[in-house]
Amino acid sequence: MKKFAVSLGVIGLVLNLVGGVSALFGVYLIAFKAGVEMFGWGNAKTFGYLFLCVGLCLVAGGVLLASYVRNR
Repeated sequence: MKKFAVSLGVIGLVLNLVGGVSALFGVYLIAFKAGVEMFGWGNAKTFGYLFLCVGLCLVAGGVLLASYVRNR
């Protein structure tokens, strides 16, 4: 059971890391790349909002998972 808790803690930390990088990349796209077409898929500002929102959701999920593991 201890290994399961450690693996959940590692998953929580990875979610925090990936979410933080994604959110910062989203802010970069919004602030500095507005109006740039990305691969013919759409505006970079739109992708920036997507990365920002998904990144913040991943950070929130990682925090909840890490606090759950800590309280076990």
